[in-house]
Amino acid sequence: MVAKTRTRRQLAKLALLLLALLLLLAAILLCVFLIPRHHRRPLPPASPPGAGNASNPDDSIVAFDFSPYLIMYKSGRVHRLDGTARCSAGVDEATGVTSKDVVIDSGTRLAARMYLPPAPRGTQSKGLGRRHPVLVFYHGGAFVIESAFTPLYHAYLNGVAAKARVVAVSVEYRLAPEHRLPTAYDDSWQALNWVARNAGSGPEPWLRDRGNLSRLFVAGDSAGANIAHDMAMRAGTGGGLDGGAAIAGLLLLDPYFWGKKPVAGETTDPARRRQYEATWSFICGGRYGIDDPLVDPLSMPASEWRKLACSRVAVTSSGLDDFRPRGLAYVAALRDSGWDGETEQYETPGERHVYFLDRPKDPNSVKELAFVTGFLSRE
Repeated sequence: MVAKTRTRRQLAKLALLLLALLLLLAAILLCVFLIPRHHRRPLPPASPPGAGNASNPDDSIVAFDFSPYLIMYKSGRVHRLDGTARCSAGVDEATGVTSKDVVIDSGTRLAARMYLPPAPRGTQSKGLGRRHPVLVFYHGGAFVIESAFTPLYHAYLNGVAAKARVVAVSVEYRLAPEHRLPTAYDDSWQALNWVARNAGSGPEPWLRDRGNLSRLFVAGDSAGANIAHDMAMRAGTGGGLDGGAAIAGLLLLDPYFWGKKPVAGETTDPARRRQYEATWSFICGGRYGIDDPLVDPLSMPASEWRKLACSRVAVTSSGLDDFRPRGLAYVAALRDSGWDGETEQYETPGERHVYFLDRPKDPNSVKELAFVTGFLSRE
């Protein structure tokens, strides 16, 4: 009987203990849920790359979509989608070419990257050595992207300088739409005359001491080829280059030319032709029509073609390139004009526009580089 009484007391104590624990837990829960507290708000999500100013509605309204190159917004903000990477000048381990950056006009920030090929083995201690042809190069990118300082063109110019053994000057002209045409043409003309002056008697030692101004070449790819053509036309119609320098050769790689009326082999799709016309108008701010000689040299009379100021012209084309037919027509028009010079044409079937930049080690790219360097090296 005593044992049973003791057991009941123990159970009663345990029950009271459990009840106390339950009451304590209930009090804690009341504190958690009923007593007001300060809350930390989560941080807003990060803005995506290139996002505009949320306080300006025009900063998110697309004014012109030039994909895959850039998008321009109503506010004027430009978001470039490609060609914005940069790399430093220096000695290229693969080719031995040395590069450096120079400022041509500090006011406009016109600049260039220069390339000097390595001295042949055994000649490093024998003075300056032989003089090299001078190449002025204009990069492509539809006048709106890319740079003389991007890895794409840095690698290409290292290869050209090494293989052709030229002193190369890759021009950093200003881009549209911040600087509409004719800014790129004007910058390029200023740079070309800077080269001509310095290769003659100017202070730039690579040009003055190592460049052979009698073998001056002007070249470019895509939009840069368009610019190169304009440089040769300016030299022939505007009184020539500073110091009486003359362009020996003009090299146009997959040139960017277009026009209102299709040439043989060119697309006749109305939407595609309107697209090219709209992008040209965007690049130049509507200043020049699609039939202007700046974009359509075929609109020039034969008398103008004969003013092209060089003695040799080479044009390359890629089989799948929309610009191929007009590049071929360019060569034919030049030959038929009575222009007194030598023309060459090189084509790579089955390849797209400026394929050689993206795939430099591809067999077709190696062959095209051999053509380019052969043109520049030939006396």
